[in-house]
Amino acid sequence: MDNTALILIVSMNILLILVLGGFGFFIYKLIKNQQRPPQASAEPQAPSVIPLAADYHPEIVERIKGLEKIKASRRAELFCPNHPDEPGEASCGICDHLFCKACIKPFKALHFCKEHMPLMMKNDWEEVLTLQTSTEDPEQGVKLYDIKKKIFQDKSIPTYIETHYKINVDQDYVETYLVLFAIKSDVPVLKENLEVFQSLH
Repeated sequence: MDNTALILIVSMNILLILVLGGFGFFIYKLIKNQQRPPQASAEPQAPSVIPLAADYHPEIVERIKGLEKIKASRRAELFCPNHPDEPGEASCGICDHLFCKACIKPFKALHFCKEHMPLMMKNDWEEVLTLQTSTEDPEQGVKLYDIKKKIFQDKSIPTYIETHYKINVDQDYVETYLVLFAIKSDVPVLKENLEVFQSLH
């Protein structure tokens, strides 16, 4: 019985020492953390002195202003005009502006914005021009897209371009065609303008 009591007392003393030691270590760490100076941020600080416009030559100041304008306009091209914080997902087949998912819908393998989707669906469209293109010589296709954009900007004539494919069995390759469509009533005016714009390019 005496041996059991002795073992119990020794065990209790060891447990008490461990508890007091742990508590003491915790107090020590707490005091040490309070005395430690705050660590400097790892990120480099921005320079405190920002050069003023007066520090530059007037021509350099003009160039800086021009660059800022270009950046703003480039951002406007890449983001949705209706939701400036949303990046553009697809461009409208008629106006060619980039729109976010909420503002553009797919139709006939193309995408159209909310303004031009009704125009697309409510009108009869007619093929105006078909142009064969190739990967070796894409210049004509690029030119057609440029002319289409210019006609919409300058004359407000809506058009869209579809890409059609045709398998050439004899020569074993796929032919690519760009087909320009316009509203039926606009076709005569568009053909006149196409001639004018093609002569300018």
